[in-house]
Amino acid sequence: MSGIVYIVSESEYRVLRLMIEKGFSTGSIRQASHILGIDKSSLASIFMLLRDKGLVDIKEVSIKKPKLTDKGLDVLSKGFPEEKLINILIESGEASIADLSRSLGPETSIAIGQARRKGLVIIEKGLVKLNVSAGEALEIINSLKKALEDCSRGVNPGEPYYSELRDRGLIAEIEERDLYIEVRGDLRSIIETVRVEASRLTHSMLKSGTWRMYKFRAYDVTLEPPEILPARLHFLREFIEVVRDIFKEMGFKEVTGPIVELELFNFDILFQAQDHPAREIHDSLWVKAEPADLRGYMDLIDRVSRVHESNWGYRWSPDIAARLMLRSQTTAVSARVIVSRPKPPIRFYTIGRVYRHDSVDATHLPEFHQLDGIEGYPGYTFRDLLGTLRDISERLGLEVKFKPAYFPFTEPSVEGYVRLPNGRWLELYGAGLFRPEVLEMADVDYPIGAWGFGIERLAAAYYNIQDIRLLYTTNIEMIRRFNVKGWV
Repeated sequence: MSGIVYIVSESEYRVLRLMIEKGFSTGSIRQASHILGIDKSSLASIFMLLRDKGLVDIKEVSIKKPKLTDKGLDVLSKGFPEEKLINILIESGEASIADLSRSLGPETSIAIGQARRKGLVIIEKGLVKLNVSAGEALEIINSLKKALEDCSRGVNPGEPYYSELRDRGLIAEIEERDLYIEVRGDLRSIIETVRVEASRLTHSMLKSGTWRMYKFRAYDVTLEPPEILPARLHFLREFIEVVRDIFKEMGFKEVTGPIVELELFNFDILFQAQDHPAREIHDSLWVKAEPADLRGYMDLIDRVSRVHESNWGYRWSPDIAARLMLRSQTTAVSARVIVSRPKPPIRFYTIGRVYRHDSVDATHLPEFHQLDGIEGYPGYTFRDLLGTLRDISERLGLEVKFKPAYFPFTEPSVEGYVRLPNGRWLELYGAGLFRPEVLEMADVDYPIGAWGFGIERLAAAYYNIQDIRLLYTTNIEMIRRFNVKGWV
């Protein structure tokens, strides 16, 4: 190797130094790991690099190792049958086969047979006696126990123990593959021919003069730095957080409600007659389940029944109100809030998924998010409601205009249209004051304004997405590189 200089990394150099200090130059990767104190996977990688540089040879070898069978594990924990026999004889001096059968059970014949084969016992006139001293017998048994313990660690104990343990079914032979390492030449000569490649020059290298033994890695300053892609929210979730922050800044408190909802809250409390086609415009999805138990809502049911029957002129059915469905509107959450009769002034909002029987296309989804908001206090007016909607629109960076509309549970009602930065008008809000009938059913004595809008419709406009299905993309590259900048 004279005249040849080998360039190695700092980790490779440390391994070479350790091999000199520990005296390791030939052996398996398992042995090297034990001697050098480095885990096998890291050491295997380093040896592969040293092999590529011509400093070591590596061969794959097959090693046969013992492994305890279930029977061997049982003997290791409970003792050999002959060991139990010897302990009985040491204590009693001799014992009849009948007495031994009561003590050893089904192991009796094995214990006697193995002890006689080893010359430890003799049988005279139906009595089993020690044929050697107690100390000699225990020494023979303990040697066999140690051999079994060695096998439990994968170590071959040598003959004659290995053959006996295998023939008795206490161990099985397994084959493992290992890497066998052999240094090419003398390690001390090799270490003088290597130069260590370092990535940086340190003060200690300069002070000690060890910088002379290093080869410093070259840098290409024209290369682009590595691209770092930190974790981020899905852009639809980011937009929901933008909307959520706006409502929090305005002093609204977020509330939630169940996805599987009672018709009582999805329709009845919102003054939609049980036989009215208005229930069908949502293409609702009902759950195949037994109707819910409404006994906890008796006061509410009395008021709902009275209001429906006196105003709609039909026989209201609690059985229909008890049916379960996937909520078709987050107004059901607002209904639950007002039924709890919160102390005014109130300001609540909810953002959640709603479900409708609809075909999937560029503008429709059967499952999407809705925002619902309510506010109210004594003296609250329709003008206050319009002012709140204008405030929300301005915080979204949008101009808004209103036109009269009809909704089953509000009166007066309006639709709110917002102008997008591209000049296009988007129908966004449905809003109004809760009807007196709704407030009567909820047992609330002050006016409440309510509004709602679809999150996906606004998000698609915010991100200038033409196909609403893209809001639910799982393409990781699109999510990573999506420009979340909108008009806000």
